[in-house]
Amino acid sequence: MTGPTRTVRNSLIDKVRTFTLRADALHWSEDGGQGELAYDDVRDMRLVAYASPGGRTFQCTLRGHKGGKVKLRSHHYESVGMFEDRTATYAPFVQDLARRAAAAAPDAKFVAGSTALWIVWLVVGVLCALVVVLLILSLFEGLPAAGAALVAIVICLAAIPRVWRHAREGNARAFDPAAPPPDLLGMS
Repeated sequence: MTGPTRTVRNSLIDKVRTFTLRADALHWSEDGGQGELAYDDVRDMRLVAYASPGGRTFQCTLRGHKGGKVKLRSHHYESVGMFEDRTATYAPFVQDLARRAAAAAPDAKFVAGSTALWIVWLVVGVLCALVVVLLILSLFEGLPAAGAALVAIVICLAAIPRVWRHAREGNARAFDPAAPPPDLLGMS
């Protein structure tokens, strides 16, 4: 029996893949091959969101006990810098995939967010704060580039809400596969 399908090309180096939720496995086919990851082989499922040239992109990564790894993204790569937003079909597909994996692999881990991305946002936040402090100090020294310093301060201060949001929400946490977080599926 064939279940829901989804076709996407993740990036320049990937081929167009058609993913199908079959009764016992996530199956994919692409030009020159096919493969599958059995639901009962799923070790973990991770959902992340990040900024990309196509806008906010959502990604689901599945890893199997036998070493298999599959990435599904919400945006379809068309050409350099051109992405088609397919979030409307991504969200229900990943929700169904999470339920099937949880039913077949009760010990699988379901993780929302990424500690690595969270650390990156913390570093960006610290760097912005340092730039603001250094530029404010340079203003008191009477350096001739005060106009440029003010522009840089405004840019860094404007970035604070975005950095704060990503740092606050980005750390890895477990999620219920029966109800994946809508903000990591593009549903919020």
